[in-house]
Amino acid sequence: MQTKELEELVRTIRRQKAEGQTVEVKAAHDGCPQRLYDTLSSFSNQDSGGTIVFGLDERADFSLVGVYDLQDLQKNVMEQCNQMEPPVRAVFTSAEIDGAAVCSAEIPGLDFSQRPCYYKGKGSTKGSYIRVGDGDLLMTDYELYSFEAFRKHLHDDERPVERASMDT
Repeated sequence: MQTKELEELVRTIRRQKAEGQTVEVKAAHDGCPQRLYDTLSSFSNQDSGGTIVFGLDERADFSLVGVYDLQDLQKNVMEQCNQMEPPVRAVFTSAEIDGAAVCSAEIPGLDFSQRPCYYKGKGSTKGSYIRVGDGDLLMTDYELYSFEAFRKHLHDDERPVERASMDT
């Protein structure tokens, strides 16, 4: 993302006063958000990925609050990215808007064969998320199984049923 694209994205978010399927807003004026794992996971687990925008406060009507320290924020976000399996490789862009520093972290979507991306500290069953609208939801057992079945080339509808016979 170019600086101009980040500036336009911030204007759009502030005008619409909304996040979305591929956009998450975090204030970050008092420090790095401590728990980005759910958003890192959910963006990584969708084809389009997503963008986290730091420096807007959703609770204050998406007002521009800036970030506390661009360098430290990026370092802390990368530390959280490295706690994901597989590790997330964010791409950062920063800009100054009306005297406030804002930063974006673009989270690429993983190839289907590498999903689910999850927080290592909770494991795949408790640390895998999907994005629904503007929220991150814990994956269901069925969703997790779908990824595993794809990876292992399982075709439940083609597996023999040992106790079944052709006799009627």
